[in-house]
Amino acid sequence: MCSEIILRQEVLKDGFHRDLLIKVKFGESIEDLQTCRLLIKQDIPAGLFVDPYELASLRERNITEAVMVSENFDIEAPNYLSKESEVLIYARQDSQCVDCFQAFLPVHYRYHRPHSHDGETSIVVNHPDLLMFCDQGEGCRCFLRVEE
Repeated sequence: MCSEIILRQEVLKDGFHRDLLIKVKFGESIEDLQTCRLLIKQDIPAGLFVDPYELASLRERNITEAVMVSENFDIEAPNYLSKESEVLIYARQDSQCVDCFQAFLPVHYRYHRPHSHDGETSIVVNHPDLLMFCDQGEGCRCFLRVEE
């Protein structure tokens, strides 16, 4: 039985092409994380997109294991003609932290309508859903703590 899970999301790089880094740290009560797989379900807001062709290329090169769930997805559409999408990502165990998993997802900004404000637009990336399976006899009851 684990006591808590710490979730941390970081946006790396500047400009229209960025990387979303998701880090998950488990409480020390899970005895053998080597038997576990962590699947992250990340909703992507309409102001961003994930390129499914880029994901396929990253999978082929064994950089990340992620797949688009959304159908009829137009990577060329501007923000105001787009819908939210969904990505499933298998997180990998962090080689520098025994109790940690991390996942990497390239995200891209969509074009927005011009406006007369200061020229900046905020896009909120919600926290993902975490789905975990461990090949051990007992289940895991965990509490999620999100670091801002």
